[in-house]
Amino acid sequence: MRKDLVDAVLGMYAAIEHAANAQVAIGHSDQGRRKGITSGKHLDPVAKIIKEDLVKNGFCHSMIYDTGDQCTLPGWFRPTKKWDLLAFDDNELVGAIELKSISSSFGNNANNRAEESIGSALDAIEAYNERLLGNCNIPPVMGYVMIVRDCDESRHCGRIVRSPHFNMDSKFENASYLDRFQILCERLRRKSLYNAVWLVFADPTRGSVLEPDNSMSYEVFLETILSGLRMHQAQRRG
Repeated sequence: MRKDLVDAVLGMYAAIEHAANAQVAIGHSDQGRRKGITSGKHLDPVAKIIKEDLVKNGFCHSMIYDTGDQCTLPGWFRPTKKWDLLAFDDNELVGAIELKSISSSFGNNANNRAEESIGSALDAIEAYNERLLGNCNIPPVMGYVMIVRDCDESRHCGRIVRSPHFNMDSKFENASYLDRFQILCERLRRKSLYNAVWLVFADPTRGSVLEPDNSMSYEVFLETILSGLRMHQAQRRG
């Protein structure tokens, strides 16, 4: 993986700690690392690199949005949804990207992340089908970034509440939280809920950043979005 990507991912954890310490300083010690994460800034360096790479490879800088209401799209099952990055070309939506991370409380957060990702993708797909995202006949590339902390807790096989009626998918038997996120991301991509998926396991203590599946590497993620841009440009040329 490129050094700038590694540095951005590892720097994310320093930003989380800094934000958490700032909360402690003003008396919010009970919220800990969670407050550092919900401050919303820890993924900014990763988003910045993605934006820069899109511009280097053909997108107009002014057509990529990464702040405020400019990142909002209409939904179908809800009024609107704010994405982390939107990429346009000639006023056509080429890509919408969501960036997520999980660093603690895996037992509580793993299912939440799954539900969020599935729901956001289905909402956007239906918004496109209902012509709420413009009239272009090329659907936008849905992009998903998931950065999971590689630690003792995430390597653990968490408790699963089993159904009394049906057997669970055997893929989840004895699966650690890291395994579960890999299964989730692979299936999100395979079922085309997200076309471009970048999955990262990061251990800031050891300074390691790993892409566990080559089909969900940053290079494939970026190329998938750029392929969408080329499709839009080719269609306009006729």
